[in-house]
Amino acid sequence: MKNYNQLLLDCVNQSHPRQIGRYYASEIYQIIKGYLQPQNFFTSKPIDLTGAKNILRGEAYETQFKEVLEANKIKFHYGDEIKREIQLTEEVVLVVKPDFEFEDWVLETKYPTQIREGISPWYQFQLESEYRATNKPVKLGIFSYPFDVKYIPYQPDDKRWELIKQTLIEFDNKLKQLK
Repeated sequence: MKNYNQLLLDCVNQSHPRQIGRYYASEIYQIIKGYLQPQNFFTSKPIDLTGAKNILRGEAYETQFKEVLEANKIKFHYGDEIKREIQLTEEVVLVVKPDFEFEDWVLETKYPTQIREGISPWYQFQLESEYRATNKPVKLGIFSYPFDVKYIPYQPDDKRWELIKQTLIEFDNKLKQLK
């Protein structure tokens, strides 16, 4: 058997092939900041061990939170059943997959390595996309040790939404020019 660290790395470094015209809400900030560019769009950068452990820690808390909701018979939707697509143009689709969707609100969960006040800029574009995809209030759920979650309501912003649409359409055009 592989050593434990290699098991963790193998678990999180299973990339899904990217497609021209399909962009994920979780990647918008990277596109806007220029970390993800048309030139490196199809090149997946491996996640290091620290990143792998952080990702798995967040996923573990999310899974346990889901079990708490189920044990208390709280109605919600989870996973691929709530994935939505927003058709921005005939050729550009924004894929949005919130973590939890309740009857009248949406929850996106994170377990950051540092707790900050408010909603960090790198989450705002994903939360805006979730609001636009569901037309429901969105909250950011911040997990913390030992097992807590702090809910922060997200305030939708029309300017941010316009920036998202404009950025993805321009990114798509640049990507097509490279191909």
